[in-house]
Amino acid sequence: MAENKYLKKLEQSLLEDDTEDNDNKIQVKMKITRSELYEFIMYHNYVSVRGVISVLFSLISTAGTIVYWTQFSPLQKVLMLFMSLMFIVITPIEYYVRAGRQAKKSFQNEITYIFDKSGITIQIEKESSHMQWEDVMKVISSKNLVLIYFSPVRAFIIAKKDISDEFENIKTMMSENTNCYQFKMER
Repeated sequence: MAENKYLKKLEQSLLEDDTEDNDNKIQVKMKITRSELYEFIMYHNYVSVRGVISVLFSLISTAGTIVYWTQFSPLQKVLMLFMSLMFIVITPIEYYVRAGRQAKKSFQNEITYIFDKSGITIQIEKESSHMQWEDVMKVISSKNLVLIYFSPVRAFIIAKKDISDEFENIKTMMSENTNCYQFKMER
């Protein structure tokens, strides 16, 4: 009889723990679009020292092209125009095309992110992967995205429009559980 009461109390406790765990989980479903992937690629490549240098190179080339236009041969004019347009026109167009191809190839299915006290689980169809909070390097928000980096070049991409209701809860959960060197998550 005493064992029976003990088992009932243990069972009740386990049920409460399960309910508590479910209450502390935040689930976000989304499908990454071309524009979201393009924004990530542009942000990742242009908000860095390399990106700033690239844009400065193009701007200086543009100024040089304008100032010395009459002194250049036709071949030099073509080369200077190409250098001027390289990082401020040509590369963004290339990134847009690449984002479209990658979105069609790799992001056709809906992605489910599950945030809980142990980390983030990502599910695509029947496959899933779990990342611990201590693996998060940085969390950054751009205009329309929240980017959760696990390496210098790999990140979970989450559209703000898909987490609008849970934005503050996710922000709080991540700020409390991560020890990343950069945490900038703003609406």
